[in-house]
Amino acid sequence: MMLTADRAVESLVEKFASICSDDYSLTTDRSSEIIDYVMGVTDKFPEMMGKTSHYVYRTVEALEKLGKKEDGDIFFRAGAVAMHLESNYFRRSPWGVNAFAACLGQDSEAYGLNGKSKSPDRMGALLSRLKKMKQFAGEEELLSELKSRVKRAQWLFDSKKADSQGNFRDVLDALILVNLCSHPDVEFANKDEIKKLSALLPELFQHVMANDAEKLHKELYALIEPLIAGSVQGKQNSSTQLLGEEFLKQKRSELIASHYPEITFSAKHHVSHAVFHQTMVLISSAVLYLTNISGGKQRFLDNVSEVGKELMKVVQHLHELYPMEVRKYLLSMNPRSRSEDDLLAGLVPLDEPYQLIELMQIELNSYRVSWSILKAAVANQPEKSMRAYEIVKAPFLKLCFQKMMLDQNITLLHPESSIEEAVFRVLRQPLEGGRQGLAIARYLSGEYSLEEYWADKDSRGLFNHVNRDRKRINNLISISFLPIDSDPMHRFAILLTHPEWTLDIISDMYHSYAFSGEQILNRYGDDPQVKREQLLTSLISLNGMTDYTYQSMPQDEYRRILQHNLEHALKQYKKLPTDTRILTLEVAFEQRDAIPKKQLVAAVQAGLQDASKRANSIALAAFNHVPDQELYMMIYRAEKKASIKEMALTAVRSLENSRELYMELLQNEKAGEWKNLIQILLDTAELSPEYAHAALADLADAKKMSRISWLPLKELPSLIRSADGQPLDDRIKQYILLQSIDHGSGPNERLNELREYVSEASLIRFSTELLQLWIQDGAPAKEKWVMYISALFGDIQIVHILTPQIKEWTENSRGAIAAEAVKVLAYLKEPVALMAIDKVKRSVKNRQVKGAAEEALQLAAENMGLTAEQLEDRLVTSLGFDEKGTLQLSYGERSFQVKVNADLQVVVINEETGKAVKSLPAPAQKDDPELAAQSKTRFTQLKKDLKTMVTIQTARLEESLSKQRLWTAEEWTSLFVDNVIMQKFAVGLIWGIYENGELVRTFRYMEDGTFNTVDEDETELPSEAQVGLVHPLELDQETLEGWSTQLEDYEVKQPFEQLKRQVHLIEEEEQDKTEYDRLPEDEFSPTALPKALEKYGWIKGPAQDGGWFNEFYKEYGEIVAELQFSGTSITYYEGMEDVTLESLHFFKPNGKRQHYYYADNKSIPLGKIPGRVFSETIYDILRAAGR
Repeated sequence: MMLTADRAVESLVEKFASICSDDYSLTTDRSSEIIDYVMGVTDKFPEMMGKTSHYVYRTVEALEKLGKKEDGDIFFRAGAVAMHLESNYFRRSPWGVNAFAACLGQDSEAYGLNGKSKSPDRMGALLSRLKKMKQFAGEEELLSELKSRVKRAQWLFDSKKADSQGNFRDVLDALILVNLCSHPDVEFANKDEIKKLSALLPELFQHVMANDAEKLHKELYALIEPLIAGSVQGKQNSSTQLLGEEFLKQKRSELIASHYPEITFSAKHHVSHAVFHQTMVLISSAVLYLTNISGGKQRFLDNVSEVGKELMKVVQHLHELYPMEVRKYLLSMNPRSRSEDDLLAGLVPLDEPYQLIELMQIELNSYRVSWSILKAAVANQPEKSMRAYEIVKAPFLKLCFQKMMLDQNITLLHPESSIEEAVFRVLRQPLEGGRQGLAIARYLSGEYSLEEYWADKDSRGLFNHVNRDRKRINNLISISFLPIDSDPMHRFAILLTHPEWTLDIISDMYHSYAFSGEQILNRYGDDPQVKREQLLTSLISLNGMTDYTYQSMPQDEYRRILQHNLEHALKQYKKLPTDTRILTLEVAFEQRDAIPKKQLVAAVQAGLQDASKRANSIALAAFNHVPDQELYMMIYRAEKKASIKEMALTAVRSLENSRELYMELLQNEKAGEWKNLIQILLDTAELSPEYAHAALADLADAKKMSRISWLPLKELPSLIRSADGQPLDDRIKQYILLQSIDHGSGPNERLNELREYVSEASLIRFSTELLQLWIQDGAPAKEKWVMYISALFGDIQIVHILTPQIKEWTENSRGAIAAEAVKVLAYLKEPVALMAIDKVKRSVKNRQVKGAAEEALQLAAENMGLTAEQLEDRLVTSLGFDEKGTLQLSYGERSFQVKVNADLQVVVINEETGKAVKSLPAPAQKDDPELAAQSKTRFTQLKKDLKTMVTIQTARLEESLSKQRLWTAEEWTSLFVDNVIMQKFAVGLIWGIYENGELVRTFRYMEDGTFNTVDEDETELPSEAQVGLVHPLELDQETLEGWSTQLEDYEVKQPFEQLKRQVHLIEEEEQDKTEYDRLPEDEFSPTALPKALEKYGWIKGPAQDGGWFNEFYKEYGEIVAELQFSGTSITYYEGMEDVTLESLHFFKPNGKRQHYYYADNKSIPLGKIPGRVFSETIYDILRAAGR
């Protein structure tokens, strides 16, 4: 009997059959056989040889897609075909999901302590699926998979391959399948085979699966007795490597006395690592198995069986003796957890600071140590840090705890030694410092001279930059902890400037947060034994090294070094990379009034000669900053590049004594071409700039002229002399173009001189036509300087020309030129231009263009002394409506009043009836057809503009509610009272007056311009008030209901959910957790979910390999929320997998937005997150997920 299915399922079956047939054989089409079987037309299995296809990824992918639409017989029939097809090789492949796993379902995958089943009865749900698999795939298919899994687990135990980082999944997969196949509800003809396979498992597992607590107790005792009576030796026992001997000895004595008095410990009894490892794998696998079949750790703890109690007791006892190992094995399937203690809670005691010690050990063994995470961990847990210092044995770990506590003013009551003594203890300890540590310790203590130390090749291997051995790096970190004024640090400063090694040594020293090249330079730079020049050269070169093996210094420290050693930096300028060169220029020009003129000249010259457009732009701005005679004259005399010399000469024209200066230059100039140019400038010095400009245009060489040959000079609009209204010589047009071709990153401000004699209107016409010609010519990027002429001389027309072009360029993969056009709009300094940029920021998806718009608005805001939000408030338009909220549209004899109604829609008022209608009437015979057409167009545009404005302002206001943005009373009145459209928003929302971020009282703005309380009493808005949107979280039930009733009585509809907004609270047991684990567990569209989150103000994380990203961020002032998910592509393509949510946490950022992913951000406990921030974050995620 054919199974019923909708057309979508049938289509998926057809696609599955086609792919499956192709994966089996490209020569014979079996798709119709497969379709008939899968759809139940026949029970005859397709004629296909089993286990023959090694690559059935596409088949399994098609099966999974079918399973998302249909999870009944059709799916399991298809699954049976796929399982029959895939070879054992494919089944065991670590890449992707096989058909057996796809049929058993996602909830069959083994997980670690953070896992939780979607079903409250995980094993029951899996059992139902297994029965279906048996029904269609057959008993042999299941037994074959069971045999394979059990043998794989057996091999892992016998060969001791199972480890604490990888193979537990294989063991758990085997145990889960044994559990399912052994269930009495599954009828196997060959039950004996299942029993034989189960008997191959270690006895401990057999007792656990049989729920035999008595036998399990005996087995566990036999396993752990050697571990209690003896100890594991060597580096495999990280507990004895890290923790103090007395501390562990006391723990062992207390354990034996309390629970194992019959056992006698012997230090001579050594347990091999192999035995220890196998014991730990068995016990931890058993615990993880129980958490898996329970549906998660918490469900296991809520209902612990007798078998579970036996296992937990043993785990807790072993944790007393081998805490670091027990934690590692239990967390084997959670290697990247943010909070191990959260996962281990309930399984082992958490009274000791093991997590803090683990964090310190892991970070100190990382390629780059996340010092900010470590310092924050120490600062936030002073008691645990002091306890860690007490119980830690490893000298380097102990030193790091001591140093960080000292730096953060945490007083150690009983320190074992001074910092200096602790440093030498690390260096001299064979296991920590090694031979190189011992040698440097002898030099630093004065036992060796510099010559004796340096003569030993092995000793100076400490400074071999290529060697990434952690012991070497840790020795250097230890040295960095030496007090700056100590004798050992003085000796190190001398060593630091040994020929050829300085840069490498400095780079490696910056692996430590405590090292400061600036401090070394300031303290020992004048010491005759320290080579200052070499030290300084290396410090300035460091941040410019492009080799990834070099460690740079903090940017603020680097900037200070540049500020105090600018002359030296400028000498090295050409050797520095682009970012460092730009920083050098910025530092020089920031202090231009405080540095010698010679340095300023050197900086300007360096920037003007630089190939970097950014460096060029900075230097040009500095050159044009203020008229500077000395600067111009020195640059002309020192410079060799013709264009820069010419620029300096032209700049002299702006000085009052230009004639005298030209005469001085003429007397000393020997080159004929420069003498001619100076003579022309001299002859025209006291004339209108017109004459000089024309003469300078004549001097242009063929190379320069070729750059503007694409322009029809004579066809460009004439420039008009403002004095008499006569056209100017075409050479003036030529002069403008020639003076602009080297200004591709900003206008040539010196061209403002033309305003002295050229009419403003003709400059606007000229620059507008020039811009349009460039666009018609395909807007070549190498001639983008044309846009900056339009920015200098154009008017509002430039906004109307460039705005649609930005959209078109962006859509046609010309993001770079579109971003440049955004920058051009910013130069116009017109409110309408800023509004256009704001529209680009909100509507364009291209990151480069959006980033340019954000940067332009941020710069404009800073220039106006505003925040970005305040600037956006000022860009809110009234769309031409007067203070009464009306405007007139004329048909000639007739005119019509247009208003914005309470629903924020444009309506026309019928003057005869007073009723509002949605559109203008058709023009009558007596109406002016041209005016009527203009009014119709204006009305249509008004509706579009209002719709866009409502969308933007609704999003802004909801974001203001989410992030608790506050306005001053003056700002609030200007935005929500003085703007008739924003009044409509204000009337529909409930507002609050805040003091120090806390709600004091609430009010509503009324249509008549008054303010109302919840009791409908009239109130005032104090002039000093801070006003914000009220969140329902802040209101008691009575006030919330009062405001809701008032809005209903006045028939006011809120522009977005405010009073009825979902509220989410942190549960009591979540207060200390750093990760929120109640995220929706469904699968979501890889496009819809990201789009929704972006709509609510979330930012995508950076794209990784293959263009995939796995994070979203939302900023709440000082706090940032990070949502991690399974990941999707930054660009859409067909066939993308659905995504799942993984984790949510909050942090205070240590870096800028674009660096969140790479920065060291420590998670904040949920209990310390402000209620509004937490509630809004969960609300965003749930509504993005369709909840």
